[in-house]
Formats: sequence, C-alpha cells, structure tokens
Amino acid sequence: MIDLESIYRATKLKDMDSAALVFAILHEIDAVYVDRTQLCNAMELATAAHLSQKRIGRTAYPVDPYIVHPLRNVLRLIRLGCADTDVLSATALHDTVEDQPREIVSILDESRLSDGPNQQAALDLITEHFNTETSRLVAAVSNPRTDAVRSKTEKNAAYAAHVADVIKDPNVFLVKFADFVDNAGSVQYLDDEAKRTKLAAKYAPVVEVFVSAFNGKRGLLGLTQSGNDAVDARLKALSASLTARGY
Repeated sequence: MIDLESIYRATKLKDMDSAALVFAILHEIDAVYVDRTQLCNAMELATAAHLSQKRIGRTAYPVDPYIVHPLRNVLRLIRLGCADTDVLSATALHDTVEDQPREIVSILDESRLSDGPNQQAALDLITEHFNTETSRLVAAVSNPRTDAVRSKTEKNAAYAAHVADVIKDPNVFLVKFADFVDNAGSVQYLDDEAKRTKLAAKYAPVVEVFVSAFNGKRGLLGLTQSGNDAVDARLKALSASLTARGY
C-alpha cells in the first residue's frame, strides 16, 4: 500500500482542497507535542463558522470554500516545524472573531448573542472552550476596525503599523506570518488587475515589517532550521512578486 502521508507531502498547499488539508494535518502533526483533540476541535469550529463563506482564489480555482485558507495556514506552520498546539489552534480560528463572531457565539452559546458586534463574546467563548493563550492569539491577529473616512493610503499605513506591533510576540508572529503569506502570495494569481495593484500596494510594505521582525526573533519561534530558512525564502519571494511590474 502506498504511504498516504507521502502523497500529501508531495502535494503543494495550493493544490489541496479542505479534505486533503485536514488529512495532511493529521498525518503531519507531532503527536508528542500537539494536542490532537484541541487542534481538531479548533479546525471543526472554524469550518462550521466559515461554512457560508467563499474565498476568491487563483485563476485555476476562482472560488474556494473559505476554510481552505486557515487550514492551509495550519499545515504551512506544521511543515515549518511549529508544534505549538495553541499557535496551530489560533491559526485555524484566526479569522473567526474578525469575520464571523456571530457564528462563533451561535455555535458555542447562542444565549450570549447580542445585537452588537459579538467579538468580545466570541473571544470569551474561545477562552472557555480552549484556553486563554489561544484566545489571546486570535485577538492579536484580528485586524482592528479602521475609520471609514480614511484614505486607502492611511488604511494601508494603519494595517502595516498594526502588524508591526503585534508580531513582536513570537507566537503572534507565527499566526500572522502564515496568514500574510497566504493572502499576499495569492495576489499575483488574481485575474482582476485593479485588485492586484490595490492589494500589492497594501502588502508590499509589510514584507519588510516581517523581515525585520523575523531577523530579530528567528531563534524564538520554535521552528526547525529548515523552517527558518523557508520563512526567509518565502519573504524574499513575496518581496519579488509584489514589486514585479511595478506593483
């Protein structure tokens, strides 16, 4: 029988659907350090919360179920050598409080739903159902609301400043890095030229923010040497792709 793990290992992240990502994650997690139950619960909660959402993907796959994004991020970190259960759980849940807080509250305790944004209630429930560290990481990587009257330039600057602030923490760096490379790495594959240019202008300056932070804390991330080398290579590749053709 063919070793199934080797099949997933040989497959690029961008070519995996959500089922393949889950099985690859389960094959590749380090069972000595990672709490499989907690991570599976986080992935299942994220799947349920994002169930109604779609995500614009690459030209070959123009629309994906949204959950492929956080699942790719989890597998990406595992392949870099991350074996921190809370980091991986927060990575699975990283967009839920920002984008789907009502769904989180509805799933975990519908009695706490309010007419407000529900983000704090969602964080409180993640704390109760997981732990304070997972909740802290999700809160840290959730982008703050921006003033609608700000210009695009001002919003991009605020985003870069937010990233620079939160990734000072090594665990937050890991969650945010996985998210950033998945978002920024997809820009070159978008069909819409105007959207490509807009997103490249947002993401290109942030690459250097990550480079600076990474150079200062690579020994604190808990990754393998090959993982650190891969982070370095990915940031260099992103810088090149986002500045190509004047983006």
